[in-house]
Amino acid sequence: MKKFLLSLALVAMALPFTSCTDDEPVIQEDPVKETVQGKDLISSTITIAQNKVTYIETADYNFNIERTSKEAIVSVVANNVKFDSHMPYGVTFAMESIKATTFDENTIEFAASNVKFLDASTGEENTRYKLTDVRGYVDKANGVYSLVYTVNETWKVLVTSPTILSRVLDNDYTAPTDIYYIYKIDVATMKAEVFLHNIQFKVGGASSPVLKKISIPDLDVTATATGFELRGDNIVPFNYSGTNLDQATPMPPMVVTNFNGKIDIFESMHTIYFNSMGGEWDGFSGLYLWRKKSAHDWSDYYL
Repeated sequence: MKKFLLSLALVAMALPFTSCTDDEPVIQEDPVKETVQGKDLISSTITIAQNKVTYIETADYNFNIERTSKEAIVSVVANNVKFDSHMPYGVTFAMESIKATTFDENTIEFAASNVKFLDASTGEENTRYKLTDVRGYVDKANGVYSLVYTVNETWKVLVTSPTILSRVLDNDYTAPTDIYYIYKIDVATMKAEVFLHNIQFKVGGASSPVLKKISIPDLDVTATATGFELRGDNIVPFNYSGTNLDQATPMPPMVVTNFNGKIDIFESMHTIYFNSMGGEWDGFSGLYLWRKKSAHDWSDYYL
């Protein structure tokens, strides 16, 4: 072993010391700078105080991302955001730059326990507000966005993209064969539509054909301290066909009753239940809201 170590040392000594000379210039990597505009992604901001929803609105958040091959920095600009319904007007602010915990070309995740609340135009700190427990995630390819933060240790703010996806393997939605769900939520109208892929009903001893894509529209939305509740009754769903599953046809024989669904942003999971065609659909799974799966990972199980 000593002879082997000695030979390695001799080889190392024989190599030119090009990286150690003071005269060699250090090549700096130019950072890639980009802005992801939240107004194209963000649907809702839920503000929670003492486990009660105090305010909900559409939101406009922008992410300024600066990354090299070794690190990435994110600053978030929030436009005209109210933390309470009693605020006469919203505030526009920037979160102090936050170092990413993980990132690649399409996704970035960041978190910090304390972040300065900055004036978006001047960059000066506004000490009236204190930001803590900031956590965010952006996936540009799939249009996924989630952000949570606390203001003045009073208001917990929860922001999500208008489209919420359940997880599939490697987050690849191009040609999945397993069951998955897509929720589209409109906070302006407090309505939602859920798309179900690759489901098969069982009524008695019979099974329906595999339905590649159906949707249940016009669901009533209620904001909760953890996300959303969705309810609906006597809804005619749509079945989708065609090469790209983009041709919708109403299905009156499959009318949906007793729809009840819950979306939990913090736990990154959802539950869904409804009756149709004399049977029922009852399931739960993980949601794709963050890079990592939640502590309670339900993504591979269905009731």
